[in-house]
Amino acid sequence: MGIQLPIPLFYFFLLNFIATNPIAMKNLMLSPLGVFLFLGLHLVAQGNLQFVQKNIQQYQAPRHHVLYTGMEPGPLRPVEHQSPPATDLEKVDQEIPIGSTLYDLQSNAAGCKRISMTPTGRIAGVWTRGIDDAGATYPDRGTGYNTRVNFAWGDPPSSRIESVRTGWPNHVFTASGKEFIVAHTSDNRLITQRRDGPTAPWAEGFIPDNTPSGMLWPRAAVGGANGETIHVIAITVPASLNGQPYQNVDGHILYYRSTDGGASWDRTDVAIEGLGSDFTLGSDADSYYIDARGDNVAFGIFNSFDDVLLFKSEDNGDTWAKSIVNDFPLFKYAIDAGYTYQDLPPFMDERPDSLAIFSSDSYGTVLVDYQGMAHVYFGRMWVQDDVLTDGLSSYYPGTDGLAYWNESFGDDSLRTIVGTVDQNMNDTLDLVAGASGLSVGLYFASLTSMPSAGVDAAGNLYVTYSGIVEGEVSIDDDMQHYRHVYIISSPDGGLTWSDPYDIIRPDIVMEPDLVDFVEAVFPSMVREVDDKVRLIYMQDFRPGLAIRGDMDSAADNFINYVQVEVPEVGIVGTEARVPASTFGLVLAPNVTSTQTRASFITGQAGKVSLSLLNRHGQQVRQFIQEQLPAGKHQEDLDLTGLPAGSYYLLLKVEQQFTIAEVIKQ
Repeated sequence: MGIQLPIPLFYFFLLNFIATNPIAMKNLMLSPLGVFLFLGLHLVAQGNLQFVQKNIQQYQAPRHHVLYTGMEPGPLRPVEHQSPPATDLEKVDQEIPIGSTLYDLQSNAAGCKRISMTPTGRIAGVWTRGIDDAGATYPDRGTGYNTRVNFAWGDPPSSRIESVRTGWPNHVFTASGKEFIVAHTSDNRLITQRRDGPTAPWAEGFIPDNTPSGMLWPRAAVGGANGETIHVIAITVPASLNGQPYQNVDGHILYYRSTDGGASWDRTDVAIEGLGSDFTLGSDADSYYIDARGDNVAFGIFNSFDDVLLFKSEDNGDTWAKSIVNDFPLFKYAIDAGYTYQDLPPFMDERPDSLAIFSSDSYGTVLVDYQGMAHVYFGRMWVQDDVLTDGLSSYYPGTDGLAYWNESFGDDSLRTIVGTVDQNMNDTLDLVAGASGLSVGLYFASLTSMPSAGVDAAGNLYVTYSGIVEGEVSIDDDMQHYRHVYIISSPDGGLTWSDPYDIIRPDIVMEPDLVDFVEAVFPSMVREVDDKVRLIYMQDFRPGLAIRGDMDSAADNFINYVQVEVPEVGIVGTEARVPASTFGLVLAPNVTSTQTRASFITGQAGKVSLSLLNRHGQQVRQFIQEQLPAGKHQEDLDLTGLPAGSYYLLLKVEQQFTIAEVIKQ
């Protein structure tokens, strides 16, 4: 069973609210559409996405509008100190603890850029660190920092690097090896740290802004033709934190740019066209991410009650274009404004209620690859607003699946690339039902969420994410399922994806006996993948958080570094995408109701595969899988029995592949 819980982002949730609040009790009425909902779960194999159904019981609970900046005092609760597992010296090349924190909210939603690497192999990792829980105020809160120099990590830090209390750090290396960190302060300023090398002192500064209330929750990327341009986005302080609207937008995303590694800022307080009051009421905390490569800069916005958007610049941030990744059907919707099922798209089998709307869980990321193409990933979510007198909305925590989009797809053309792993392979997701519904930690996320992405020089794509583990249940009183961190990869530009690789496994973790009791969340991947996927994540031994959601007792959380060889996550060789003209691939006709013919030419004898994929990357037909001689080839493709829609013909010849679209009427 699952409980429909308050919208994620930054909302304060009290576990006993339902029991003590009459409105909440009223909201626990079952939907008139019925007790059971059928939500699609997704099990991935290479080129063959399978769907599993599970029964989810619907409830609704209130949404609380309390934002977390890292500056507010937390409730005073007992502290549970834990020691990190002992390091196995034979495995130090895989998982290494680089720091710790009692303060455990690393983001309200989408992650920050927490790990970076130089071409020479130097790595730096950052996180929000708070150890001194005096009065639960964490006066020492700030950026935890560690770096790997000459392939050895330093000792875990004993203090923050800033002179003042901060939160939400982002780290990048410029092309010249300079380091840049940006975070926010308790007086709503964007504070920076810069230095020229691992032994140089930090130079502290601030990004100038002229907003009436200041800026919060920054994200940073590095790019430019010379690799020295810093790009930063953040939002103005929202009204719920006593901020003032900026240009009539409550929580306005603004853009900042430095072309000299953060020493000075030539663009500040930039309100990008398409983010103003003509388009949106405002943005949610942490519901955005930015990336850059060369002069290509892209950021995604993952608001749950608005469009999922991509903004991209091809001139290093001078001008921007907008793409709609997921079209939210209600324009500038204000909570409690109300809508009917007639305002929504036609009913889908997966929709849990006639008023439920497909959207994002606000945990998303963006990657710019070596060709300048932007890739977007986010947790799938159903949201709803059907009680119009409480100022609240709802979401469905039983929603599963990681959504993917890139610029070749066109507007509003998503694919689901991975979901919760069916551990016992019984075609059912077996999750325990607790006293308050689905037994998962209250991160307010999809069952498959918190993505971070990378790419290698051959164009292979990699995604790490945090996902629920079927069957492994916490032994404490909460009886909640653990989350693990997984990695998936794509050798063909996002068309097909590997099986999920669970990094919480005996041959990686420091203490194999603890594998079944590890909670792994907030992963962040080194964007540039070579022969290894490198990431950091936050680990403890109890699902949920102390700062919000479950409101568990504060406990030590460990920031762990992990590296995994790329063959382990599905990339064995390299396949290069080439134009269809390379093989003279022609479909005639390319719009058909029954059959079409594919013609192509191979320059030499070799292994050839010809298959048909649907828009989610699922293989639905295999036409050729054999050695073929050099020369001209033809194959009749039978599409009988397939639903109408767009399909992709995938032709692989040895280590090259190409794609052509075919429309089934």
